[in-house]
Amino acid sequence: MRSETPIYMHRLVTTVAGRTLLSFLLLYLLLIQLCRHAFYRDPTSAFFDPSRAYEHVYSVQRQRQANDFIHAANSSVKKNPLSGPQTTMCLGIATVERPDEQYVRPAFGSLLDGLAEDERKHIHTVVLIGHTDPQQHPIYHETWLENTSDKVLTYDTSNTTQFDLLVKWEKDKDYRRKAIYDYIYLLETCIQSGAAWITMVEDDTVAVKGWYPRAMAALDVADSKSTDWLYLRLFFTEKFFGWNSEFWPTYVLCSVFIVVAVAVLLLALRRLRYHTLISDWVILTACFIYTPAFILLYFMAGKLSMRPLPPGVHEMPNYGCCAQGMIFPSPVATRVADKLRQKEVGFVDMILEAWANEEKLTRFAVVPSLLQHVGGHSSKGDDFAPAQPMSVAETIFNFGFELYEQRGEHVIHPTING
Repeated sequence: MRSETPIYMHRLVTTVAGRTLLSFLLLYLLLIQLCRHAFYRDPTSAFFDPSRAYEHVYSVQRQRQANDFIHAANSSVKKNPLSGPQTTMCLGIATVERPDEQYVRPAFGSLLDGLAEDERKHIHTVVLIGHTDPQQHPIYHETWLENTSDKVLTYDTSNTTQFDLLVKWEKDKDYRRKAIYDYIYLLETCIQSGAAWITMVEDDTVAVKGWYPRAMAALDVADSKSTDWLYLRLFFTEKFFGWNSEFWPTYVLCSVFIVVAVAVLLLALRRLRYHTLISDWVILTACFIYTPAFILLYFMAGKLSMRPLPPGVHEMPNYGCCAQGMIFPSPVATRVADKLRQKEVGFVDMILEAWANEEKLTRFAVVPSLLQHVGGHSSKGDDFAPAQPMSVAETIFNFGFELYEQRGEHVIHPTING
């Protein structure tokens, strides 16, 4: 006996609706494979692949260049003064000893490598050795530190009350108090330099080559957009820029609108010309299978893939994270120091975001990020992200930064648009 082909299989291959469904399924599977290939770096995508996405590409190149710069500075003679009388920016970086690798070497080297001589003269650099005994930090006596820094900052031992507190915070590992104090101390030291712009950078970052002219161009754009803004962010992580829940009502309404629009279009086409081709079944499958499936794939692809942030300067009032690199106008930096002093304990970025939200202060960010976070171990202690063998520090990452070389945007003097 011959087995009969099931009727539904027969209809799939012999009817227009069946062949359309089969074609759709093949197309959809192909699109899913393409999405896996194209969107694995997007942390907002269902196709995000951490095993490939966190690969350091451009940042490795910058670390190598920065280490070469530091190596050369170890055997050179310091040029006094490094910054000129017309200082435009004070660059502050606080550093503490790390258990394995001292990230501050490539961090500071990447900020100086590639600067033109006149650019270097406009930057006053301050490095805070964040230990009550500065000898504890391996870099304290390294030649490059003295040769490349305008000021190496240590704690004031004459203020015994404050110094005793610092010793206690170190002993108790009270990072939430000590980190705030260090930020204020470094910030106020930079303010005293008289620079118009105060740049605070963490010691486990690397900078894109040409970060300074990019930052200065971005500051001009920020000033043209607002007269009262808090900071220009040099680093942000994209992982919080997904289809956030507060916007889901809008997404649902848009999706419903698209389905209705498809239904109206098909009904109109059937009435005008294609009444034999466009059956009720075609309309039903288009509205309740094909269109919802494509809408679902759109959201699965990820917000940053479907609606990427264009290069330039953008307001970033939410989701930016974290405090790896920020530039403050000098008058605002004074207010920042006062606000942090009031709080005394906490995390700098969280305190600043809460303050900005309360006072409706504008916050800007440069896209792509000018800094990358490369630290694998936090100075505030390590923990690990759920379901992946990475520390939380390792997941504070800007995915766009690693594509600088690929996009050809590593030129030293780019144009920054608003």
